[in-house]
Amino acid sequence: MLSKKLRVDSQQENFMAQRKRNSIALTKAERRIEGIQAINPELDFGNGCSIVTYNTKIYDVREKLAAYNQARIMVEKAQNALLESERGLNDFSEQMLVSVASRFGKDSYEYGMAGGTRKSNRKKPRSTIKQKIKPVA
Repeated sequence: MLSKKLRVDSQQENFMAQRKRNSIALTKAERRIEGIQAINPELDFGNGCSIVTYNTKIYDVREKLAAYNQARIMVEKAQNALLESERGLNDFSEQMLVSVASRFGKDSYEYGMAGGTRKSNRKKPRSTIKQKIKPVA
């Protein structure tokens, strides 16, 4: 039971506090448009290449990035809620097994049916005999 708890806790560590995604393309475009606007704020090269179009595309990427980061936050919240529920379920499962053990005993058939290992089925620890090593002359 303890190993399952450790596994759930280690899974949580993997998903807590994920960093928001940044866009290198967005950062580069924002810097570039600042430079182009310094040349001429109303620059238009034709064929759809204008400051207005560039700003629209930058805004579109910025909005999609914000939506993506919000979705990640929602997934992280849902995952944390799931992990918390799993932890609660593991605790309750352990409580149920302890209740079965207290009512029927740890060596009972019912305890084994509930998922516990009966005392009579546990392997006894064996003592190891240490042999003296003879030095080679």
